[in-house]
Amino acid sequence: MNGVQITIRSLKTSAKSNGWVHKWSRFKRWQEMHAAHAENVQEKQRNQNFIKLPTGLYITPERPDDLTPKKAPADMTRKDTGQLPMELLTWHTQMRYVDHSIDNIRRYRRYKNFQHMQYDQRVIPERLLFLGADLAAAHFLVHRGAAVKFVGDDNWYKKDKWNNYSLPGRKVDNLFIEAIDASGTQIMFEGLENLENLQHLRLLRLANCEWIDDWSVGRIGGLLPNLEMLDLSGCPRISSKGLMGLKNSKKLKFLRLEGLEDVKNLGKSALILEELIPSLTVIGMDYEHAFRQIEAENRLLEQERVVIDGRGNAFVEDDNARLFMVMSSSDSGEKAVTDDNDNPIMTSTVRREIPKMSDQEFEEINALSGGKLRHLLVGSPSGYEWNETTEKILEHEALLNLADDVITDPKMLPRGQRPEFVAPEYCSRLDEAKMKFFEEFGDFEEKK
Repeated sequence: MNGVQITIRSLKTSAKSNGWVHKWSRFKRWQEMHAAHAENVQEKQRNQNFIKLPTGLYITPERPDDLTPKKAPADMTRKDTGQLPMELLTWHTQMRYVDHSIDNIRRYRRYKNFQHMQYDQRVIPERLLFLGADLAAAHFLVHRGAAVKFVGDDNWYKKDKWNNYSLPGRKVDNLFIEAIDASGTQIMFEGLENLENLQHLRLLRLANCEWIDDWSVGRIGGLLPNLEMLDLSGCPRISSKGLMGLKNSKKLKFLRLEGLEDVKNLGKSALILEELIPSLTVIGMDYEHAFRQIEAENRLLEQERVVIDGRGNAFVEDDNARLFMVMSSSDSGEKAVTDDNDNPIMTSTVRREIPKMSDQEFEEINALSGGKLRHLLVGSPSGYEWNETTEKILEHEALLNLADDVITDPKMLPRGQRPEFVAPEYCSRLDEAKMKFFEEFGDFEEKK
């Protein structure tokens, strides 16, 4: 019997320790915790003072259950009858569907960190009351690695190498923030609420902030009407539609957008903003690259093999009526399967199929799509990332296949051409295979 109790206790302990995978913690009010504590203290005292001997000593019962009031069988819970809790049985059932891989654990921890940052960057009314809008925002920003500059002061206040900083601890009159440099910080949409009522803010740098997205840009346009300079360089979550959230910032003079050349229709949004805000100058925008990108997309859509679905996504149809996605519409927002870092996850959905079309058509469509057609074929995630490591892996696979007398089609190679180190042998084997095929099946139509 003791062994069964120990096993049940171990199951409960393991379920509680592993509950972080598939169960969110329940929020308890302090009144509930206080009532449960009082009940436990009362039960403990009742057990200790069960029987009083003439000598003044007390005898506790052998089984504490003998002191608890008895319930009717219809009113007894699973705990009263000694059965396993339903919560534990639910956890045990869910365990078979839980993904305990390292990637999933890392994804879960990153999501928990994201939740913590959302809660940590909330607006605290007490801080705003005792410090004022500008000084409260300065404490919020400097504590998270940013730097601030006040009106009439040439010094930038930020953390030192020991993570210490000096800012007033109480409200100071006529102390206003003029510039903020929050480049590379973890500031997000919830944290921008702390920048409200900064009437003297003229410069805001948010370069390389991974959590700044379209919602954040729209919030900046609504919170900071007197902003004159804004830096959004290297923010990968910003799209062309989100950039239009700055149309209400009529005093904006300079907008920096370096590192965002690959965002679709971003140049068009920048031109529209410059028309809506006469004093605005967009810096770091390569309009020639944007025009070439638009021209390539138009030429891609003019191809006979390209079809468009109802959401604006473009597909290439080969001779066997198979579709290969080459362009995703920004309006639909569809992407390849991505993780929390917005990096593609293409493990089971990679299509290693060769479209049935001429080499000339394949190379032309692949060039107009920015290489996405070949990237999707060889296993790279729909053209999201392509580096030297990917090419080395593909070349190594081609060598291994060649050692096993398996010929790799040129369309499946990185650049659509045969590597130099396998060119002679590859060409000879390919020609030999073609000659053998035509010798055996070349007169198939005549025999038929």
